[in-house]
Amino acid sequence: MTTYLELSKTYQEQVLSMIEQNQKVTVDSVSAWAKATQPLAKTTPGATAIPGVSSPKELIDNAFGFATKLMSVQHQYLTEVFAAAEPAMPKASASAK
Repeated sequence: MTTYLELSKTYQEQVLSMIEQNQKVTVDSVSAWAKATQPLAKTTPGATAIPGVSSPKELIDNAFGFATKLMSVQHQYLTEVFAAAEPAMPKASASAK
């Protein structure tokens, strides 16, 4: 018998796979666009870098670093909340597993 957790994990894998496929298509499209417009970009006056402005990679790394820390803290918090509530939670019978 398939459990809710198994169904949930299967669904999550399918969603992640679709997201990864869509992201690959987007990256490939941006790459093709950048290659196609590169000759045009070389003929336009270049913009100078602004001192003190972070690179896109630095901004992304900073944002995802924070998100990773936040998810970790939230995971620990919810684990502790449910562990504290466990004595009052109904127990699943052996036949329900």
